[in-house]
Amino acid sequence: MNIWIMQIAETLPLDEKQKKMRTGFLVEKILARGHNVLWWISAFDHFKKNWIFKKDTEITLINGVKVYALKGIGYKKNISLSRYIDHRIISWKFKKIASKMPKPDIIVASMPPHDLAYQAVMFAKKNKIPVLVDIRDPWPDIFLQHIPNTFQGIARKLLFMDFYMIRKTMQMADGVIAVTNTFLEWGLRYANREKTPFDKVFPLGCQRPNIQNLSNISKFTDVIKKLKDKFIIFFVGAMTKTYHDPSILLEAAKKLKNEKIHFVIAGTGELFDELKKASENLNNVTLTGWLNQEEIELWLNYAKVGVCPATKDVILPTNKICTYLSASLPVISAFGGELKELIEKYQIGFYYSPNDVDALVNYILKLYNNTQLYKTMSENTKRIFDEIFDADKIYEEYANHIEKVYVSCKK
Repeated sequence: MNIWIMQIAETLPLDEKQKKMRTGFLVEKILARGHNVLWWISAFDHFKKNWIFKKDTEITLINGVKVYALKGIGYKKNISLSRYIDHRIISWKFKKIASKMPKPDIIVASMPPHDLAYQAVMFAKKNKIPVLVDIRDPWPDIFLQHIPNTFQGIARKLLFMDFYMIRKTMQMADGVIAVTNTFLEWGLRYANREKTPFDKVFPLGCQRPNIQNLSNISKFTDVIKKLKDKFIIFFVGAMTKTYHDPSILLEAAKKLKNEKIHFVIAGTGELFDELKKASENLNNVTLTGWLNQEEIELWLNYAKVGVCPATKDVILPTNKICTYLSASLPVISAFGGELKELIEKYQIGFYYSPNDVDALVNYILKLYNNTQLYKTMSENTKRIFDEIFDADKIYEEYANHIEKVYVSCKK
């Protein structure tokens, strides 16, 4: 088959050291089954906030994946008018360019962004092509969470076209895919129908760290020597003001100055410079900056606990959880919803209320001081990763589902 994949917010795996995410894993499985892939992406790197390409670009990656990068205007913040405009431009370009290209056999459109998913579904229906929509975030509903309650009614009216698009997208899609049950139910409510065999949950997944490659990395040799006897609390991800603000870790570090506990904060984003300045006098904090896949795996090998901080109640899934579980790290998280339920049900760590630094410190000390508790939770995380978050299993099943939907729709 010729398959179109729509996903503009993932880092493009231009080399083997680049961290693969959901679409990267899925594309690998699709290629292994002998199909062809055209991956529609943005020319702008969502995480590093810089340009991958300076104009609309078609390229073929080393693994044979064809990529079509569409250029918007870029943006500095994840929640911003610039990002909204950027995505609207990309969706308009897709509509214009796709009409002139050979038609695919099936389309898998990720959302966000909802406007690009809408254009993909409309294109698919016009050309009688099966289409699946993969829900990662509940746009545009999530926009309202960043607007004071007093103005949400007005905002919903101003965004009437966005809510129209998401409703039509879900109603017209042949199947709804989601990373959580909550998101699948959300999509089906907009579709106004019951679940069918075409609708499925495929959680975010990742692979276990490749420990054999770690000896090749010398960038952090001196730092790791200094920290070899430390109990490392690890954060990796984008540093944004929306949900992934790791500033609370600096507050925790101040309270744990006299312990053999060290915080390693990895990644970059709009808060990086602010965090770097605030941590200058904290000897128990290390900021690594951006890490590639091998460097992430290096730190996972030395870390003891993974953290998922949040500044407000949030039920979104996060790539961090499977990253930490892949290395058998207990998790301390402020994310609610299904992630909180998972942590509590399987005893793989602790949930703390957003911004509650005392609770965060308390749970860190529990894991630090209680060797048996730590061992039990670490063993639990290993088992749960194998059962739920193993990328090889998840995306093999996902690729198989795409084939089944295509066959069923063509009967």
